[in-house]
Amino acid sequence: MSPTLSDVFLGRSQRRLSGLALAVCLLGAAYAQPALAAKTSTIYSFTAGADGAFPRGGVITDDQGNFYGATAGGGTGSSGVVYQLSKAKGSAWVQTTLYAFTGGDDGGLPQAGLLRDGQGNLYGTTYQGGSAGNGVVYQLSPPKQGETAWTQKVLWTFSGGNDGSQPTCALIMDAAGNLYGTTNWGGTGVVGTVFKLSPPADGGKRWTQTVLYNFTGNNDGGQPSGQMLLGSDGNLYGTTAGYGQFNLGNVFKLSATGGDHWDFSVLHAFSGDSDGEVPRAGLIQGPDGRIYGVTAGFARSFGTVFALDTSGSNYQVLWHVAGQQGFEGNGPWQELSMDDSGTLYGATYADGESNAGEIFQLKPPKNGQGSWTAKVLHTFQLDANGEFPMTKVLVQKGKLYGTAMGTAGQNGFWPGIVWRIKP
Repeated sequence: MSPTLSDVFLGRSQRRLSGLALAVCLLGAAYAQPALAAKTSTIYSFTAGADGAFPRGGVITDDQGNFYGATAGGGTGSSGVVYQLSKAKGSAWVQTTLYAFTGGDDGGLPQAGLLRDGQGNLYGTTYQGGSAGNGVVYQLSPPKQGETAWTQKVLWTFSGGNDGSQPTCALIMDAAGNLYGTTNWGGTGVVGTVFKLSPPADGGKRWTQTVLYNFTGNNDGGQPSGQMLLGSDGNLYGTTAGYGQFNLGNVFKLSATGGDHWDFSVLHAFSGDSDGEVPRAGLIQGPDGRIYGVTAGFARSFGTVFALDTSGSNYQVLWHVAGQQGFEGNGPWQELSMDDSGTLYGATYADGESNAGEIFQLKPPKNGQGSWTAKVLHTFQLDANGEFPMTKVLVQKGKLYGTAMGTAGQNGFWPGIVWRIKP
C-alpha cells in the first residue's frame, strides 16, 4: 500500500473500480459546500528543469516570509531538489534551487516536506539514493559568511536492513535536537520502522540511529508513511498505511518508558467501514488534547477526517470525503493543519469534479455541539494551474499555501506549482 513511482511521477492514486453502489455517508459533518469567495493564485510554476518537478510535501516558512520545499523530480541530477521561494519587488516570487540531488550517495526522490531548526538548517528524507539505494536523512545548512552555497550533509543512510528503508515522511525534532521519523519498508519485520536520530555527542561528527519500533505486519500494522507526532504528554503517535487487524492500517502510540524504550499500542484499527481506511498521513494534536488525522480511502471509501483521544477512545469521523463511484482512495495523503480558531485545513489527493484534488476547510461546531462544517475552498482541474495536491496546507497570516504535484500524462506535462489561497 505504499506510494509507487507511478504515484510520484504520474500523480495517480490507486483507483479500484467497484461494481457495487457505494453510499457516501456524511455522519458527523455537513456536506462540503463550494467557496465562491476564496481567491486562488499560483505563486510559482515548476518547469522540470533545474528548478525541479513534482513538489509533494508542501512548503514551510521562515521569519522573513521565504518558503522552502522539495521536489520528487527534476533538477540537474534528475533526482529532485530543495528549493526556496522569496518575494521580490512587486508581486513576483523568485525560485532558488538550494540543492539538487544526484541520486547517488546524497539521496534522491525526496517525497516529504522539510523541517527547519532555529539555526536555519533544513532537514528531510529521500525515498531512494544513498550508498545502499534505500534513502537517506539529510541536513542542508545555510551558507557561511562570505559564501553563497548551502551545504548538504547525509545524517543517515538506510541500509534496507534492520535500520529501515525508503522513508516517505517529514521529520520532527524534540527539544534536545533528536529527529524522529518512519521508514515505509525494512526493519526486522520488513514492513517499516519508527526511528530516532540523535545528534553527535561530545563534539563527535556521527549521528546515531535507534530503531524505536519494528512493525511486523500483524495486528500492529505496517508501512508507516506519515510524519510522527510528539504529543504534549511526551509520547509518540503515528499511523500505518497497511496491515493491522483488518489489513487497512492503524493509529498507534509509542509510550516513553525511559531511555530509548517505548511501549507500543494500537489506538484504532481501521475496518474500512464508516471509520475509514488506509491512513497515509501523520497526525496533529489540537489544544483540546485530541489527535486529528485523515485516511486516504482505498477499496470502499474516498477518505475521512477523524479525531480521537490519546487513549484511543472517543473515535469520531468529522467528515467523509464525497468522492465519485469507482474512484476510491483519492482522499488526503498529507497531515492536516489547524489555525488558532481550531479550524482544520487539508487537501484531497485526487478528489473533486476532475479527480484532480481539492483544498478543504473544516470548522468546529459552536460550543462543541453539533457537526463540523466542511467547505471546499478550491477544486483543481487537469491543467497547468495545478493538480494532485499531495500537500500539507500551510496557514500563514490568514492565507493558505501548498503545492500541487502535477503530472505527466495524456492531458499534458505539468510539473507542479506552489499555490496561495485567500479564504
